[in-house]
Amino acid sequence: MLEGIGAAPGVAFGHVHLIDRRRATYPKFHVPEAQAALEVQRLLSAIVEARASLVALKERAPDHSAILDAHLLMMEDPMLLDGARRYVAEEHRCAEWALRSAVQDIRSRFDALGDAYFRERRSDVDFVGDRILSAMTNSDSGRIEAAPHDAVVVAHDLSPADTIALSKRKVRAIVTEVGGATSHTAILARALDIPAVLGCAQVTERAGAGDLVIVDGSAGEVVLEPDEALIARYHGVADERATMFAALQREVGQPCVTPDGRRVVLFANIEIPEEIPAALAAGAEGVGLYRSEFLYVNRQDLPDEAAHAEVCGAILDALGDRPATLRTFDIGSDKMAKAVKLPREHNPALGLRACRLGLARPPMLRSQLRGMVRAISARKRGSILLPMIGSVEELTAVRELLAEEMDKLAHEGVEVWRELKVGVMIELPAAVWIADELAQHCDFFSVGTNDLIQYALGIDRGNEQVAHLYQPLHPAVLRALEHTVGAARRHGIPISLCGESASDPALAPVVLGLGFDALSMPGMAIPRVRYVLSRIRFADAQALLAECLRQSRAREVEALINELVQRAIPEAMALLRDAAHS
Repeated sequence: MLEGIGAAPGVAFGHVHLIDRRRATYPKFHVPEAQAALEVQRLLSAIVEARASLVALKERAPDHSAILDAHLLMMEDPMLLDGARRYVAEEHRCAEWALRSAVQDIRSRFDALGDAYFRERRSDVDFVGDRILSAMTNSDSGRIEAAPHDAVVVAHDLSPADTIALSKRKVRAIVTEVGGATSHTAILARALDIPAVLGCAQVTERAGAGDLVIVDGSAGEVVLEPDEALIARYHGVADERATMFAALQREVGQPCVTPDGRRVVLFANIEIPEEIPAALAAGAEGVGLYRSEFLYVNRQDLPDEAAHAEVCGAILDALGDRPATLRTFDIGSDKMAKAVKLPREHNPALGLRACRLGLARPPMLRSQLRGMVRAISARKRGSILLPMIGSVEELTAVRELLAEEMDKLAHEGVEVWRELKVGVMIELPAAVWIADELAQHCDFFSVGTNDLIQYALGIDRGNEQVAHLYQPLHPAVLRALEHTVGAARRHGIPISLCGESASDPALAPVVLGLGFDALSMPGMAIPRVRYVLSRIRFADAQALLAECLRQSRAREVEALINELVQRAIPEAMALLRDAAHS
């Protein structure tokens, strides 16, 4: 039994098909100085060929073009090309060796990042390097096309292009040693309905080609060479999950209402338009958080107004008449957005990032705001969310920029929708304690618990030495959330929750008691959270919250929540166990 991260739900049975590009060989030798120009030309020719293969795949899978476009941009990245050229020119390495060295340099920078989302982007660099290397050596070390239709593909890592190709072959499941729930491979696996477990350490060492394997993409479990008893057990788990899934699916599309009439709106968090169909199928009522950083990562120039308008417009169009909240960029010196040209900082999490960066570089923020306004005004739907606001001065300064750009667009002949709403993301303790003041200058709040918990408790979730101290149910966190919801109520503005706490069904009762109007989460989490919320009385959740706020320890709060769930909906305890694994 091996454990990883449950990245795409489902139980699958099949036989192992191993893919491990780390074992692929490539030329590694020095070349005469006179041959340097030829090696650089070989590299450039391989890039042209690799780009052509990606473009062809993009044409075959247009629904997933945004991720493939990112890889196409990476192939033009000066850091990659110039780095490889330098290894050829200065150290006389052959083109293959120079390329691998340049990829490793970029990967090392990603490994040093503090943000889990951006650390997972390091795999994209590897994938691009592998594709160029395959073109240069005229080989496909991954053997994707050799995977049989009933295979469980086990790999160190898989690229989004690999995942798309495997979906065409209808493989039964995917297991990788690296990656997480927000990696592009995970996003695509969910969209393509392929059970997946990522971050499963040593699986390529432990699994043998052809071995029987069971993959539980909900619980994050991988069972190698199971005996008859385990096979029977997981068939039982699959049947139980199928029954629960059927129950969840029957309620998809219905509004989330508690037995005593409290309405809670459920939205999806996304980073690319391609995630929307799966989110809607899971019951999302719109997009509560669009993370726009995807447009900035690993490109040599800043996305312009037209690029922002195009992506935001695609999101709104894919949603039909449903709402979307578009967040301005949250980028700092740790986010690999090279076009921003930020100096390195000792502590990027506390440095020049998000709206602080936008106010320091107004043209960059103005361009994004103009693109968002164009997309929203053309459809008369959508709102803008401002991250990392820590003072009234910051909020009013950004709003002034927005007002100026809206006036300019109107002067240019654009029909500007003046009813556009602007919200503040509450993720700094400072914002919590001035929430009453902020509420007087914005239209809504959206609480980002990931950063709020990190800053409130002084915990870096990426640091394994202290990650266990990251406690969403810490009394200080609950009191901060209660205060923020109270401020929104006092000033008559809506408030939503969009951090990881929103997606955990085990936290749903206390989140309900806090009184949030809406929750936003990964699409795959919506059915489970909806199931729990729709079976707990709002009055009971409020009484639970009052009791939780009297506790001094997170484990005491957790025990109170479990007691309520066990009493109100005992069958939901299985949902809570799955959520704890994944």
